[in-house]
Amino acid sequence: MKKIAKAFDKVFSYLTAACFILVGICVLVQIITRYTPGLSAPWTDEMTRLLFMYTIMTGAPIAIKYREYAAIDILLNNLHGRVRHAITVFEHLVISVVGVIGTWQAYIFFTKGLKTLTTSLRINMGFFYIVPIGIFALTTIYSLALVVEEVMDMVKGE
Repeated sequence: MKKIAKAFDKVFSYLTAACFILVGICVLVQIITRYTPGLSAPWTDEMTRLLFMYTIMTGAPIAIKYREYAAIDILLNNLHGRVRHAITVFEHLVISVVGVIGTWQAYIFFTKGLKTLTTSLRINMGFFYIVPIGIFALTTIYSLALVVEEVMDMVKGE
């Protein structure tokens, strides 16, 4: 199971980095074509937006798993023991609920996206909207794994 988790981590890390690099390339092309007479690349705006969205979505599950997300932890830093574990469990349960709702909404969005095309690229939007289903599901799984880990730590008395 840990090998599968490491494989997912590696895949999502590489996907996040690749999407971020592609965002930079699209923006660079957009800047160059904007100031070059006779050249036009209307697809760069749409592609930049989609790649930026994917950068965030592929990075979110990894951030949840390794607790590398932005958080105001002034309260948690002053708490210790079971209270701190309980608040952390509650936090990740809320993230899990949002993940389950997000998975369902992403599925609805995907089914509606199958009927439309992108404006400039003329690609079926279902192709782009299938990814959030997996991202929300993976975020939910990682959050529930952290809930189990926190409960185990609470039982051990750490």
